[in-house]
Amino acid sequence: MEISIFAKQRKTKEGRSFTVYLSSLKKKTGEQVPCSVKFNQSCTAPDPAKCPMNIIVDHEHCNISKRHYLNEATGEIVDAHTLWVSQYAGGSEYVDHSMDEFED
Repeated sequence: MEISIFAKQRKTKEGRSFTVYLSSLKKKTGEQVPCSVKFNQSCTAPDPAKCPMNIIVDHEHCNISKRHYLNEATGEIVDAHTLWVSQYAGGSEYVDHSMDEFED
């Protein structure tokens, strides 16, 4: 499957920077599931400067986990999904279509 990967710089409370990778997976029902993407030690994470980008991941080289956490602002229990990738290949060129429905 080909997925789009986005990189975002975050900071800890102590001020240390790190990169998180985000994507959205489409279920067979058509539902979009937002998820964080983690790369196992067996493969190198994409260069954040080249993101957003598309990557190709075979089902046998990834798995998804779900955890529940409490949103302290709303008091609501929320599901968070993480896609764990152990091997991937470069995909097609990423093309941003977010402004396609708007007039010039």
